[in-house]
Amino acid sequence: MDLQLDTEQLILRDTAERFLAERYPFSTYRQLAAGERGSSAEIWREFAKMGWLGLPFALEDGGSGGGAVEITILMEAFGKHLVLEPYLATVLLSGGVIAALASSAERQQLLPPIINGETIMGLAHEDRGTATVAAPAAGGFVLTGEKKTVLGAPTAQTLLVTAAIDGGGRGVFLVPVPSQRLTLRPYKMIDGHRAADVALDGVAVPRAALVGGNRDAGSVIERVIEQAIVALAADAVGAMTALVTATVDYAKTRVQFGQPIGKFQALQHRLVAMKIKEEEARASALFATLSLAASASMRRRAIAGAKAKIGQCARHIHQEAIQLHGAIGTTSELSVGLYAKRLIAFESLFGATREHLRRYGKLIAAPELAASGLLGDQQGA
Repeated sequence: MDLQLDTEQLILRDTAERFLAERYPFSTYRQLAAGERGSSAEIWREFAKMGWLGLPFALEDGGSGGGAVEITILMEAFGKHLVLEPYLATVLLSGGVIAALASSAERQQLLPPIINGETIMGLAHEDRGTATVAAPAAGGFVLTGEKKTVLGAPTAQTLLVTAAIDGGGRGVFLVPVPSQRLTLRPYKMIDGHRAADVALDGVAVPRAALVGGNRDAGSVIERVIEQAIVALAADAVGAMTALVTATVDYAKTRVQFGQPIGKFQALQHRLVAMKIKEEEARASALFATLSLAASASMRRRAIAGAKAKIGQCARHIHQEAIQLHGAIGTTSELSVGLYAKRLIAFESLFGATREHLRRYGKLIAAPELAASGLLGDQQGA
């Protein structure tokens, strides 16, 4: 599969590469990862000026009207340059839920601060233990439950909390940070991103906090997470590309037995195998991107398959990269180990590689799905 980018997409790719090469070198990553915040408010505002924070939102909501291809172009550049800004948490997850669920008036209130770089949000969706519940109360709801691995939560001004509504339905609630009876346990993830576990011990919110007044948000949340997985897949491809390039360059300069190690045939074969895995991952990510417009069953098949395949390719590439670099590949002096950690984080976010492989196996067990064309009829559902 080959995707020919149009002029605007090429400009986006080249602009992102130039900007990040200049403003996000390895030294910037190390500084931000070691800091308390884990990201840069200044760079976040620059993202806004570049139009990146409004990329996926509709023109009438103040965005750029970009699609899945534009998002994957940007995310691949983020992965290549180890970007730590909470783009996934704020723009794609939280912003995606708001764009899909909120009323026009709510979108006009909630999306501009995201697009202008004035706010950080986090989507608190995955429950820890029992399901989070929203019990009706005077003038609103009371939220009780625990959420785990809420991306961007340590610096967020607002959390979007998913909860089962007592009496039927599932909704998404806006919860300011801080709020009474809301507890965050922040931590640094293996790749340097910040996340938090969140406890809601009877957090009271007004009725207006229910985004869009929607009590049937389950399918919307599922779709937004599917889009996030596709974006993460592109990020992983960017990290793999950087690892393969770094390993090939190292093999050309590392001298052993009087010649560069890249001249040894056995190592050449391993480098070629790494490049093949990179291209396999890129094709899987492209397939998942294009499948976002397909029917629900085709979309789920493509996304589960891509998450599993890219996870396998990622593990092969980062293990080979570290081994071919030798012991120095595990130190903080080189970026190799940091790319490996980013790929390890990819494997675990939104379901592990093995989980998606099992899901893919179940999906293709249906004869009608297994026998259908790759992209199906392209009718979304």
